Amino acid sequence: MHGIAAFASDMNELASWLRAAFPGIYIVLIEIRNDFEDSILWPFDKQVEHFCATIRNDVHLEQDFNMLGFSQGSFIVRGAVERCSLPVHNLITLSGLHQGVFGIPYLLKLPARLREWISKYTYEELIQDHISTANYWRDSAQFNKCISQFHFLSDINNECIKLNETYRSNMLKVNGFVTTYSKLDEVITPRESGWFLGYAEHSLDIETWNTSRQFTEDLIGIRTLWKPGKLFIFISHTRHQDTPHAPNRDFFLKNILQFFNHIPFQ
Repeated sequence: MHGIAAFASDMNELASWLRAAFPGIYIVLIEIRNDFEDSILWPFDKQVEHFCATIRNDVHLEQDFNMLGFSQGSFIVRGAVERCSLPVHNLITLSGLHQGVFGIPYLLKLPARLREWISKYTYEELIQDHISTANYWRDSAQFNKCISQFHFLSDINNECIKLNETYRSNMLKVNGFVTTYSKLDEVITPRESGWFLGYAEHSLDIETWNTSRQFTEDLIGIRTLWKPGKLFIFISHTRHQDTPHAPNRDFFLKNILQFFNHIPFQ
């Protein structure tokens, strides 16, 4: 699954590495309808619903398969596991946004008017319903609004008052969950969001494993997956947009390729 303001074809290069390593492998690059526009203007509830329908209509994906999402696509694939109970073997997310984003660099990929709306009106109903980025904007000074008015992030991160046991149970069914971030990422703020680490409340200090709510309260099973070695975390060293392209190839082949082979991890 590709990222925001992109097309499914942007993942062709990464797909070619898999085809070279595993001749005959079945790969599908999911389209979110019109891709570029709809990846921005469709709320995530709708994007995940569309993604799940596409998977369920594919006879090749009726059982045990691996699923990868890049950037905004990391939300879609994880949301699909939690909400749609897809039979995923390994869930792989590259340069993800799991703990949301907060900061101007990410917004530079969007038109100026949308940047202004998100900065000022993120938690308003109209913006939450019509701009995907607003669904994972995590303002550390407005955590109460983050949890109470988010349509997507607080839901799939299980931060609402009532824990969704189905979400947690579905995550714990995966054989392996892979998360990465890049030290050179110039788009995701904070970069560590790919590891479920965001800004601490009322601060721009980045959380650590032992202080993050995701880990301490095990909201979607991160700590449970970590204990038996089913959570895999990696750090890459490429610009954000280069993640599925040649500059990141060596990192992918060394660290990520193994998760497309169902032989037990060494």
